[in-house]
Amino acid sequence: MIDQIESAINATVQHLSPGAHGITLVDAKLIPAGDSHAVYDLRVSWRLNDELHIGQFVAKRDTGERRILEALDGLSIPTPRLLPSGSGPSESFLIMERLPGRMIAEVIRSAGMRWELTALAFSYARMLAEIHALDWRTVAPWMAGVEEDPEEIVDIQVDAMWEDWTVRIARLPADARAPFEQALAWLDLRRPVEVSLCLCHGDYSLTNVLIADDEVSGVLDWESARVTDASYDLALLPFELRRLGLPVEDAELFAQAAHGAYLQNSPRSLGNLSFYTVARLLDRALAALELAGTAPAPEAVEEAGEWLGAMRQAMAGAGRVPWRG
Repeated sequence: MIDQIESAINATVQHLSPGAHGITLVDAKLIPAGDSHAVYDLRVSWRLNDELHIGQFVAKRDTGERRILEALDGLSIPTPRLLPSGSGPSESFLIMERLPGRMIAEVIRSAGMRWELTALAFSYARMLAEIHALDWRTVAPWMAGVEEDPEEIVDIQVDAMWEDWTVRIARLPADARAPFEQALAWLDLRRPVEVSLCLCHGDYSLTNVLIADDEVSGVLDWESARVTDASYDLALLPFELRRLGLPVEDAELFAQAAHGAYLQNSPRSLGNLSFYTVARLLDRALAALELAGTAPAPEAVEEAGEWLGAMRQAMAGAGRVPWRG
């Protein structure tokens, strides 16, 4: 993998600085990034006109993200700018500019005052409202049928999720299926009827949003982008906050402020939030249990138990605050 990254970054530097030589990958540090594949923070040196230059870039394997990043380039959303990365095997890697700012998860943890949490929640929610305001038929028409009704689009998506879950649940040991079968029954009674269709980020997590000077400076990892109901992008927020280890009152403040700010800045409804919360937790719990079955390390088993507990809690407490453990 590093060889491919070196080949890609060599092509990038040659494009940015024609005539550059002595291009060296000084450091490649793995950085956390939501549910994404491995993302590397690169430090690169090269010489040009007898001067030493240092540059910082980000590299990750392209798992379908290139097309949406190209579509978003030049719009108001602060996304990483794609840089040329050559052809052949190196083309399978995205080389991007490094955006300023810190992950909002880190900033939330270090916030000392409640007003700081509120300000961060407002920035986080306003950016999501701005993403959802994009005309997906213009920006990403390949993601859904432009002539189809919103309800039909979401209904097809839910059917596909259901089919996938049914197959995966059937593969589990018999004594592990009950909570998932209960979740399917719960979800079946709450399938979306009226939807608010828009372009969703798909993984608008607290590790994929960067903050600088109290404003969103970057939105990363678009590989899960999709056209679906607006509730999808906020479904896991309370559980992300809980996993940060915040005091209950702080988690509640951030989540309520984010929801309120979103509804103030967007005409879209979050009426399907309970459905997508349980659906996404079911998917996380199922994936974690599958991983624990193939690699039963204590961490994997604990992860599976955590998501299962969150799923049960969301089902039992729909309409109440799910971050109260």
